[in-house]
Amino acid sequence: MNQRDQLDQLATALQNVNRYLRYSTFGHENSAITRVQWVLLRTLYRHPGLPIGQLADRLGVRQSTVSQMLDKLEASGYAVRRPHPRDTRVKTVELTEAGHDLIRRTEASWTEALVGPFEQFSPGERLMLVELLQRLSDALPKREESP
Repeated sequence: MNQRDQLDQLATALQNVNRYLRYSTFGHENSAITRVQWVLLRTLYRHPGLPIGQLADRLGVRQSTVSQMLDKLEASGYAVRRPHPRDTRVKTVELTEAGHDLIRRTEASWTEALVGPFEQFSPGERLMLVELLQRLSDALPKREESP
């Protein structure tokens, strides 16, 4: 099999996994947030109190894009903007308790969706799969606009 065929198979497999996870987590009619909003909330979960500019940098998007997403997340009660403790010109962002709960529930849903498929692999294969996908992810260029 040549490299082009391997890349085609890899792209197809990654698309299938992504589609499965998206549907498992965000495909329900009662899904509270979009995938993009979840990425933002998850970043805040892992890095609480980030200034909006740093949040935009971590997500690889413009500050105006983050502000628009935050408007929706604040209206839904999942995040809150606060003045920076040392620089009142800067706003930091934190999850509300509802935001924390939503991330925990969503991550539990994602984990549950992966348990069955992941158990098909031996412990060594699981470790190798995670390591190889992480290396591939780390080798990708940073995106400019969307998380």
